[in-house]
Amino acid sequence: MRTGPIPLGFLTLFVAACGARTDTIDLDRDAGTARDSGVIITRDGGVDLDGGTRDGGPRDGGEFPRDAGEAPDRHRPEAVACDMTRPSPPVVPNPNSMDECAAHTDCTAGMNGRCLEMRFGYVCTYDECFSDDDCSGVCECNGGFGSDANVCLRQGDCNVDADCGAGNFCSPSFGDCGSFSGTIGYFCHTPQDDCVNDSDCTSMGPQWYCRYDPLVARWSCSDAQCAG
Repeated sequence: MRTGPIPLGFLTLFVAACGARTDTIDLDRDAGTARDSGVIITRDGGVDLDGGTRDGGPRDGGEFPRDAGEAPDRHRPEAVACDMTRPSPPVVPNPNSMDECAAHTDCTAGMNGRCLEMRFGYVCTYDECFSDDDCSGVCECNGGFGSDANVCLRQGDCNVDADCGAGNFCSPSFGDCGSFSGTIGYFCHTPQDDCVNDSDCTSMGPQWYCRYDPLVARWSCSDAQCAG
């Protein structure tokens, strides 16, 4: 079954992102560009997070609590700005689908509008942000549900490692739907975490991964997943 992004009026979900290049920019957001930053995240790369009931467990071969200062595989040392350019893939509308748009030029309600194929037809998607300054939290490059749109993540307790205090780290986490909805926010690691990386959970099964669980206020192993 094919899945993809849906109109913002129906649902806001997220996925993780980003190849990167180093650069310095000072651009005007009204022109659909990023704010001043030392790093730009481009749209030609990505991070593949392992997907796949919310029961915490110990790290593979580890003990509680975790080793102090252990760096996660994925964390955010500094804020980044996203690439202002979006690809324009071909639009081939299906007369039997519920298309919102027939061309990219039909998508004018936001920044960098693109007409992309979804589960039920073509819909408009837009960049919500280009840097953290445009959001109340993290601006996730290419984080749109099934698309390369930049989105503001509305959950989390940190933007960068420094927000978590000395020796701790700020990492992206899935939610209750696992990889289906992608990254929902960035959360601090602490010595009380049950896991640090997805590899800490693999002894529980290949579909298990490490995510922040708000019910216990720490990172724990989970196999929560949605499908659609």
